[in-house]
Amino acid sequence: MGLINEAIVYSALTGVSTFIGAILVCFLPINKRVLAFSLGLSVGVMLWITYGTLLPVSFQYGNWTEAFLGMGLAGLILVLIHQMPFGKVRGQEGNQEYAKLGIYLFAAIALHNIPEGALIGIGFGTMREMGMSISLAMVIHNIPEGMSLGAPLLAANCSKRLVGLIGLLSGAVLPLGTWLGGFVYSPRWIAIALVFAATTMVWVAWEVLLRSWKLSKRNAFIGIGCGMILMYVIHLFHFHGLHGMH
Repeated sequence: MGLINEAIVYSALTGVSTFIGAILVCFLPINKRVLAFSLGLSVGVMLWITYGTLLPVSFQYGNWTEAFLGMGLAGLILVLIHQMPFGKVRGQEGNQEYAKLGIYLFAAIALHNIPEGALIGIGFGTMREMGMSISLAMVIHNIPEGMSLGAPLLAANCSKRLVGLIGLLSGAVLPLGTWLGGFVYSPRWIAIALVFAATTMVWVAWEVLLRSWKLSKRNAFIGIGCGMILMYVIHLFHFHGLHGMH
């Protein structure tokens, strides 16, 4: 019980890093180039998380049955989200598109934070140092996620206070996932949740990519490259950290 409580505390602190990223972007000049770079950065981070972490780990816990269940559930929910009247922002049509994009990013980040939180709980349950290492890796990659979440919302003329609140809410889901990972440990459900999160991120990454290209292809590609490099460095740090424990 003590380790689970500690895992939830670390998970909550990890979630705060999304809020930090959202706040940081509030102090940047929001123009087309900065927005294209921020969105490209989020695409690079999401693609690396999807293909470098979520999918490989999901197949360690499950098989193609769980994969198809996770993809089906994610597809159904995303279709429903896509049909909802998001972005009713007064002003230019572009503002509505940015607000809608911000909602998509919020949904993607919040949904994938549940299985990521579960991994923190499982990590602490397996080995305390492993849980701490997973938390640290998530802290670092949650900051650019928060920045990519805040940029389109600011472009939609949302207040900085609202941007910070949304960043905080998206990270607040992590402790719930940690609690589930610690008390409702089931390899099959973890596999489904990870594929669910991966499918969500691929869908949103495509939406984000299309909009970032319209703003500035050059800055979008630079952002994607920076996001991939950043996650690769984090992966190396995390990989060596885990091997140093054995």
